[in-house]
Amino acid sequence: MVQVGDLDQIRSKRKAIIALFPYVIQQERVGDCKMADTFLGVARVPYTRTFMAQPIATLLDGAGPDLPNRLVTLISPYALWGLGSKANTVIRWAEAVLAVPYTEEVGVSVVDTLLQIASLDFLRPYIPVNVWAWLKQQPSLPPICDGRSAGTVDGVVRMVRELGDIEILKSYFLLIWSEWDSIHLDGFAEMRISIREDLGGIGMGHHREVLVERLDHVLGQLDRGLGHFTQHNPRLGESRIPLLREQYGELKGILLEVDRVALEILTRTSLRSTNSFNSLTRPQSPTRRSFVRSLSHVRSRAS
Repeated sequence: MVQVGDLDQIRSKRKAIIALFPYVIQQERVGDCKMADTFLGVARVPYTRTFMAQPIATLLDGAGPDLPNRLVTLISPYALWGLGSKANTVIRWAEAVLAVPYTEEVGVSVVDTLLQIASLDFLRPYIPVNVWAWLKQQPSLPPICDGRSAGTVDGVVRMVRELGDIEILKSYFLLIWSEWDSIHLDGFAEMRISIREDLGGIGMGHHREVLVERLDHVLGQLDRGLGHFTQHNPRLGESRIPLLREQYGELKGILLEVDRVALEILTRTSLRSTNSFNSLTRPQSPTRRSFVRSLSHVRSRAS
């Protein structure tokens, strides 16, 4: 397993590592995954992206059907998704994703890449709708995850809402609400709207409960101290922890408020139903029956 401490050694050999690309692909094609796994171990080391991302992006841009789908899927999170990315690259990536069987490793790579691509307005429309269903797998994302960080912008939140699938929306929130990352301010505003509009009502109680549990976990993790965070994610500074507490605390408060309103509606509806049932089943009073008989008697005498 390649460690963060190996970064200097990796950087000194970056040209040799990049030159191994063709051999990695060749081995993967014949079913030998060892070289690809070693290469991925290097790519996952924090801060190697400065010299690994561009060659990987170049490889993906020219990826044809001969490039193994598993390799396309697993190296995609480490590409440089940005202004130089092409729609065809997203389409080829999506084809690979839909062709590989699910594993936890694949799930992490797909979700990470999906959120990176979705954060870019000009690439988002090329993501097939069925790829978004991968969010439901809810893989365990690592402390440093570019997709989780980038995937909280308002455009991604709106896109997930527009899918109209509450399970995807819930899974999306469970994935990106994390002690390791704060939320973009524009995305934070969209999330508050989403909770009130998409997660309100009586039938959403279970979803709200699951999301509150997730936020309780995140808020609990934030009490572990700065040393815990710098050990696993050095870019998370002490100044960001109060922001995380504020954001996730506010989201929890909105969820509890929406749940309280739903409970009040349920209580009022139950009371109205009980009152209506009682009025229908309550026997008529003697006065009412006497009045009816009197009317009948009057009509008889009139005849």
